[in-house]
Amino acid sequence: MEKSVTAKSLTGDEFFYDGNVDIRSGNIQFDGDVRIGKGVEASMFVSATGKVFIQGSVQKATVEAGTSAIIEGNVLSSTVEVGMQEVLEEVLAAQLSGLLTYLDRISGAILEIIHIRGVQPAEVDAKELKDLVRVTLKEEYLEFQHDKLEFIQKVKNHSTQLSSDWERITGKLYNIFTNTSMTVVRNAEEFSQLLKEAHMLIEQYSAMGSGGSQLKLPYAINSVLSCNGTIEVTDFGLYNCSVTAKNRVSVEGCCRGGVIVAGEKVSIKETGSTKGVKTVVKTESGGTITIGLARCGTEIWVGDEVYHVDADELGIHARMKDGQLQIH
Repeated sequence: MEKSVTAKSLTGDEFFYDGNVDIRSGNIQFDGDVRIGKGVEASMFVSATGKVFIQGSVQKATVEAGTSAIIEGNVLSSTVEVGMQEVLEEVLAAQLSGLLTYLDRISGAILEIIHIRGVQPAEVDAKELKDLVRVTLKEEYLEFQHDKLEFIQKVKNHSTQLSSDWERITGKLYNIFTNTSMTVVRNAEEFSQLLKEAHMLIEQYSAMGSGGSQLKLPYAINSVLSCNGTIEVTDFGLYNCSVTAKNRVSVEGCCRGGVIVAGEKVSIKETGSTKGVKTVVKTESGGTITIGLARCGTEIWVGDEVYHVDADELGIHARMKDGQLQIH
């Protein structure tokens, strides 16, 4: 079994390893920046909450960075993610917000009961909360339970990447309104506290990603690259890669095969190949795509509109205008 180490640093902010990350070194995880003097070998894992700088190649390995990653060598059959924890937390915040549309309605019903009876929130117990939720949500109850369990499972699947705040919320949600003998929400007062914590989480993590993350590398083959910001490929290009950036993708070389997706802008020197290899380039409806030479087999997507390149074309600029895909 491969060993995995949590790196420590003499400087406190940066961990420097002057060698290859391999079975001898073990995986590297550090709360801060990580600098690797050589490369990252097969099956190894490098993770940092800050920046990652790798002077060698990444081959059949996984690299995760919080803010940016610069790789001087090639990336081969690997996964590189930058700033993707922010994306995960945004998705979870959106799911939790959906659950709160149900829970806030239940809170309103609780307040009515408290007002009518003249009791304290602590006197409305878990069993009555369970009955109340079924009466309040009616035919939406099963949908609520499905959404709740889906949210809880996603938090569990990514527990090592998330703060304890998410785990605390899921712990309270897990048995609420189902197994009242085990629930950690024992009455309406504690239910009100759960709502308060949930709203605070949503406020903290909703759309928190600044999109300022950066991934920079010379070229990649058969790899998955993801960045909550910008991806810059500075040399030969991308070959059969899956590439996703929140903002922009810029490729100085060729993109042959694979899928390249960016929210705002994609700029590529050359796409496709003389043999018609399918290469898909996508952006959102408000984005633009610029390709110096688009060869046969290139698919250009702006929003839901697609343009197929059936013969080599020079100087393509694609964007939506008045609801129509414009190719210049």
